[in-house]
Amino acid sequence: MKTNVHILMIFLAFFQLISCSKSPQEKVKTILSDAQLNEEEKIKMAAFALFGERLKEIDLVKVQDEKGAKFEVYLGFGGTSALTFLGSEKYSDHMKLELALGAYKFLQSLQGFRFGKYRMSLIKPFFIKNGEARGAEEFEIYRFRAEGEDLKNVAGFKETDAFSSDNYDVPSEKVVTVLKNMIDHWQVELDQFARVEIK
Repeated sequence: MKTNVHILMIFLAFFQLISCSKSPQEKVKTILSDAQLNEEEKIKMAAFALFGERLKEIDLVKVQDEKGAKFEVYLGFGGTSALTFLGSEKYSDHMKLELALGAYKFLQSLQGFRFGKYRMSLIKPFFIKNGEARGAEEFEIYRFRAEGEDLKNVAGFKETDAFSSDNYDVPSEKVVTVLKNMIDHWQVELDQFARVEIK
């Protein structure tokens, strides 16, 4: 009996190791191929597979139009650390590109779904000093909205792999060009970068 339990434990550990080593794209493909999941579950699970702990919030509403079902999406996306190595002048631009990259990976990975209103927030932890009290709190510092299908139609969106990067996970030049095109197509709902003080 103990031998069977040990074999089962080794098998489960090996299976867990294999599933952990899958790339985000592979995890999304596995989720999308699962016939037991409905569309909403597939989208939410794909978002978690892509972003992990950086996904702070997801809200999904299924709507109908003359072409069929489409989804309105809100994603709260952010970091897990209040530390940055960027200077004040580069912080805002870098964070917008990072937000655009998250949107690009999400929309490209879920090409089989139609998206209507697409909103995404950047939520980051910051060090707060209030008199003697100090601590870190999360704040929404930036939010944009766009039509998901419009973002999917920007120049280079379909032709470029959103996951194309170098060994240090820096997006390729082609990806950065698509990200800038996406940023040009969104409307800013909230911009608190001016209140962020980098020290």
